[in-house]
Amino acid sequence: MQGFLNRALQLLQQLAYARVLCEFHRIQDLRCRASDICSHGSVTAQERLVACEQRVEAFQQNLDNPDKVAAVRLARALYLRMLLGSAAKRLQPWSDGEDITDMPLSHMFEWISHDFERLELAALEDAMTPAEIVMYARSIEGVHG
Repeated sequence: MQGFLNRALQLLQQLAYARVLCEFHRIQDLRCRASDICSHGSVTAQERLVACEQRVEAFQQNLDNPDKVAAVRLARALYLRMLLGSAAKRLQPWSDGEDITDMPLSHMFEWISHDFERLELAALEDAMTPAEIVMYARSIEGVHG
């Protein structure tokens, strides 16, 4: 089960990164129009996203065991909580209210990542069954307790 879970989490993280990268390049393209400094990475990022989505979809089609689905959902949610726990340190030196044309690229990438992490965690928590919610709460208590 551990190898299966590691593979699932790896695929989900690759997908999350590909989504962030696409959004980063989309915003970069908006900045490009404002400054005439263009990046052409959006096509490559979009191709990467499509490939990741296909791998995750193929993996999910083999998920016929509800216990495996629950394990993946819980592990991913806990990982996202850990990432969001580091948000104050990652996002400290800047504000998302800044104009994106002046925002350093590293800050913009972290901002996008943070937003996507929050959205994905909310979706996972909303999709949890009552039994998963109990296991999730116990896991959180174990980490913080």
